[in-house]
Amino acid sequence: MPSITHPSRFHNLTDTALADEIGRVDAILKAAEAELKALKDEFKTRGLSEAAGAAFTVTASEQIAGRLDAKAVREFLGAAASRFETAVVSTVIRIKAARPALAAA
Repeated sequence: MPSITHPSRFHNLTDTALADEIGRVDAILKAAEAELKALKDEFKTRGLSEAAGAAFTVTASEQIAGRLDAKAVREFLGAAASRFETAVVSTVIRIKAARPALAAA
């Protein structure tokens, strides 16, 4: 019995409309990320460890993470380091404006 494939909610967008929608949402996301970073920076600047509002509670805590210095490992192991490297294939989608934004008058 064949499986039924349901179309995505974007199936009705043309390729050009899809590109424009990706660009529009990307711009919203970047603005929201910038605003969130500014708010988190203010939280840190105030030295807060916790603050509770009517809808959300925000906490801050320090964490320590170990990172492997790949450059130092390659220098130490030399050519033998390549035995431990694996290729990773991924799709990268880049977004740029089709035409420059109009200068403010």
